[in-house]
Amino acid sequence: MIKKISKLTRAMFTIAFLFSVCASSLTAQTSVKSSAKLERERLSRIMDAGASIEEFRQEYLNYLTELENSMRLFNEIPVVREKLSRNGLKPLATIATAKSSVSEMSPEDLTRLRSVYAKFPGWRDISRGIDALIKPEFRQQLEARLADRGNGAETTNSETTDDCEAALKEDVTNTDISIAKAFDIAANAVMEGFPTDGLTILPRLIPIAAVVVTQTAVLTLETLKATKDDCEGDAFQSAIQQQVTNSTSTITGAVSTSTNTITGAVTIATNTIVNNDNLNKTAIINNDNSNKDTIVNNDNANKTTIVNNDNANALALTNLVNSALTQIIANANANKDEMKNLLLRTQIEADLSSTDGSTFVALYETPSTVCFSSLNSAGLPQTGIPSSTVQCGLLDLVRSIVSQTIANVGGSSTAHAQRDLADGDAQRAAGQYKSAYTSYRKAYKTASK
Repeated sequence: MIKKISKLTRAMFTIAFLFSVCASSLTAQTSVKSSAKLERERLSRIMDAGASIEEFRQEYLNYLTELENSMRLFNEIPVVREKLSRNGLKPLATIATAKSSVSEMSPEDLTRLRSVYAKFPGWRDISRGIDALIKPEFRQQLEARLADRGNGAETTNSETTDDCEAALKEDVTNTDISIAKAFDIAANAVMEGFPTDGLTILPRLIPIAAVVVTQTAVLTLETLKATKDDCEGDAFQSAIQQQVTNSTSTITGAVSTSTNTITGAVTIATNTIVNNDNLNKTAIINNDNSNKDTIVNNDNANKTTIVNNDNANALALTNLVNSALTQIIANANANKDEMKNLLLRTQIEADLSSTDGSTFVALYETPSTVCFSSLNSAGLPQTGIPSSTVQCGLLDLVRSIVSQTIANVGGSSTAHAQRDLADGDAQRAAGQYKSAYTSYRKAYKTASK
């Protein structure tokens, strides 16, 4: 549903803009602005949802009749008739079908048709805009042809040739074609504004007639423009050919008169050129020798500069690599210590939370003042490390973990846990390390429950 609304909104914006341009052009051609205002008020009344639907039916039939009259005039242009036949466009037949459909349409379908057209206030300007594209003098000629031929029914004639007289008299410009294309876009926008559901086939087929008409108008103007260009091109070519013919004798005489003068001038110029060539050759050789020495000196200087720059860049790169290496090692050591401390804390908290009466880890109940050498896999003191690297007891670390746990998760049991922590501190100060660890374990469990 959102996509349908978006498509309709774009169509309404497009046609509103195009109709405003076309309506402005038509308004500029009338001298009575009040008449245009009255016409807009009249159409607004007809398009109102509460107005008689039969008034809208008649207005739409008038609209189709205006389009039909314009198409009858276009059909009187032989070259246009041929082009329409080639493109399979039958605007008069299409409009006749549309008029018959509107006349027979039910009030319900006609009401739905009006509700769609009401969203495009300028739809009525299409027929008037198409009609305004035919210039007055050319209109008189086409109306005379139509009167002589009868009812102006559509015909086809594959043998028809380009009608230069018609094309030059209509004098179509690119601006005229652009206006016709604007009407075509507007007619298509109205057709796209019809919903794909909620309407029978008949109301959706009605606006196709306007699209066929606007396509016919575009094709007509493009055909007349192309024909005019061809005809003007032929006239221009004939005029040029005559001018060339008239000028041939004059040019021939001028060439003959100039031949002797040119021959003498060429002889003098040849001698001068030879002398100049000899002088220029000597100057070029001298410049080449001088430039060679300059180039060699520049090459040597540039080589020295490049070597110095390379040495400086190599030293800077070495320093950068060493600095990065130091940073990487420092980060690795920091990460190693972080992982070691995290693992150690996890193991201590696992022991603190173990079942009462389980065997303690001796290292956890040993005070930090008791230190000893680290052992290797053979149980011997570790070699190859600084003598200051020793392993000390972790009872103080256990105490810190318990204190932090009480602060983080003590809750309502914080007071009991704090008393157990204080008992452990007193026992640790008295040298009762196993009892201190037992009290710390009790405080940890009390806080974490």
